[in-house]
This record gives sequence, C-alpha cells and structure tokens, in this order.
Amino acid sequence: MKANYILLLSTGLFFTLKSIAQVRENHSFMLIGKTIDASLDSVSVQYINVQGKIIQQTVPASNGSFTISGLIDQPTFSFLLFKHKGELIGRRDVELKRNVAYLTPGEMTISKVPEANGYVQIQGSKTQEEWKELRDRTLPLERTIDSISKASPAQAHGEATTEKEDKLGIKILPYKLKLASINYDYFIHHGDSYVTADRVKYYTSVFSLDSIKALYHNYTDEIKASTDGKRLAAEIKSREVGLPGAVAYAFQVKDKDDKDLSLGSFKGKYVLLDFWATWCVPCRASMPHMINLYKKYKDKNFVMIGVGDDDKNVKNWLAAIEKDGTGLWPQVLRGLNREMYLKGIDNPRDIGQQYGIRALPTKILVGPDGVIIGRFDGQHGSDEDMEKILREKL
Repeated sequence: MKANYILLLSTGLFFTLKSIAQVRENHSFMLIGKTIDASLDSVSVQYINVQGKIIQQTVPASNGSFTISGLIDQPTFSFLLFKHKGELIGRRDVELKRNVAYLTPGEMTISKVPEANGYVQIQGSKTQEEWKELRDRTLPLERTIDSISKASPAQAHGEATTEKEDKLGIKILPYKLKLASINYDYFIHHGDSYVTADRVKYYTSVFSLDSIKALYHNYTDEIKASTDGKRLAAEIKSREVGLPGAVAYAFQVKDKDDKDLSLGSFKGKYVLLDFWATWCVPCRASMPHMINLYKKYKDKNFVMIGVGDDDKNVKNWLAAIEKDGTGLWPQVLRGLNREMYLKGIDNPRDIGQQYGIRALPTKILVGPDGVIIGRFDGQHGSDEDMEKILREKL
C-alpha cells in the first residue's frame, strides 16, 4: 500500500512537472492564487496575447483561490482587478483599483491580495520584481503630480478649459521632466529588462532621437527581438525619415469625400501636413490660425493636408471638420491599424507611423522636390519657425 502511495505521488508529481514544462514550451502562462482571501469574489485580467489581441477575462474565486491562463510569448504587461464579495466597482473606479502585473510564460503564484492600485507580489515573475524597482523610484513623484492635479480648481470642479489646463500643465511640467529623467536612468541601466522595453514607449515623444538610439543600442539581443524592441527600432526609423532632409513618405489614400489623394500629385508645391485629432485640445484651438494660414498662402504654390488620428471615430472626425471649418483643404485619416501597431509591425498605410508622429499637433513641411524642409512639434521646431520658413519660401 505504501509503495502504491509513493508510486501515485511520484506519478502525480511527474504530471505536474510535465504540465508546467508544457506551459513554458507552449508560451502560455498560468497565474494561480492560493487561498489568498476567502472574501475574494473574482479576479479580472487584461493583457495583449501572443496574437496581438487585447484579452479581457474574469474568473471566479473559490475559497479565495483562482487560476488564470492564457497565451503569451514574452513577459507581458497586464492589469489585474481583484473584486471582493458584495463589492461594486463602477467603470470610473476600475483605474483607481486595478494593479499592474507583468505576466511571464510559465507558472506564477499570488499569495496575497494587493491594495487597490498597489504592488502585486508574484512568485515566478522576475519582470514583476524589476517593475517594483522602477515603481519604487517613480511613485513619490507620481503621487506629487497627482495631488497637484487634484488640487487644481479646474479639476476639482470639473471646469477644465484650455487656459486652465495650460496653467496646470506649466505647474506640473518640472515634475514630469524629473519623472522622465528618473525613468531614463532606469532604462539606460536595464537594457535587459522587458519593463524597460515596455515603458520606453510612453516617453518617445519626450526623449530626443539620440537618447532613444542610445537606449536601443543598450538593449540585449533578446530585448531587441521582443515586440517592444522591434517597435522601438521602427520608431527610430520612422523618426529619421520624418526629419528635415529626408524624402517625404509618398502616401496614397482616400480623403474625407472618398476621393483619391496622393502626396506625389502635389509635386512642385509646398505641402504642409497637419497631424491632429478631434480629442487634441491644442489641435482644435489652433484651427482658426490654420484657416488664416491657408487663406494667406493658398494661391502661392502652397497646399495643406490635414491628417486626423481618428480612425475609430470617423463620425466625430467629420463633425469636427464641419464645426471647425477646416474642410477648405484636403482631410485624410492617419490609417491606424491597432493590431499591427501593438505587434510593432510596420504599416505602410499608417501615415502617422511613417512620419514618426508621437505628439499632437505636429506639422511637417514638404518642399516642391518632395524633401522635408521642416518639422514642427515643439521638439524640432515651433509654429513661429514654420511661419518664418513660409514667409521666406512663399
């Protein structure tokens, strides 16, 4: 009997080890909560799977235990949301309560329910430990920025206006720059971390091209081969082609009236590409100025093309063009394919990607020969610089 028990035990252990090995081999993950809290009702997870699709899954907890599984091929950023019995979590509460977790192919365990929006301790995820190191560095500053924002009269009373938002932005700018510096220091010293690869994308509009190149150069081969590593390489490439001196990307698309439009058809003219979005407050605020600019130069070998970042909100995009009166010049959509973007795949139909657009508004001036002569996004040049060039050329 004892021998049979040992045999059964060893057989069970064999199958357990075999299942874990299969989990790793198949690039799947298994996140297990082991009797962590009897009051736990369910756990929700959101992440991007191996196919580049956003997965949202909720599993019930039984006596405080749960198991979540899925397919990923590398350490992957995710959100976890722990819901207790009888607890009501509204849509607005989700962002305040959810927790960041870096899932890793293989088996991971959680033995304690974290505080709302707190750090999740996960056994079996080295990347989660690396995230804690960065989080410990940035959290105090992030809380300072959050407290300043909440103390703003505009935010407190829900009366945000362009002027009030600008004042708030100026007030918190030094803290955001310091936060960017802290992140960069972590990134440059952790070129082997998937946390670095994941978080860099939030600062590509802040860091200079040379700084981004230095980060990529410091990546290990494994990180360069990751989805985010490939995305950063594409970012560097697109920013180089979108700079003065580079040949402008010759896109061919349909405009808002479903008519064919190609950049090449305007060869011999100065073309100003205005990258904007309906949800971009500075973009919308600048439209009266853009209308004046168009009327001033439209008869002087000059063309404007608006490129809207609203592929998922075509109705709003068309309404904004009508309301702002910007249908005077051609308007096209960026051509964003979110699935390709999330996978870091180059998309020749994505005008924004091909010009390395990471901040709105951004304006790019193309010369008669099809070569970019100016980029105006606050980092490479201002609207004043743009108008100076237009006065000189036209």
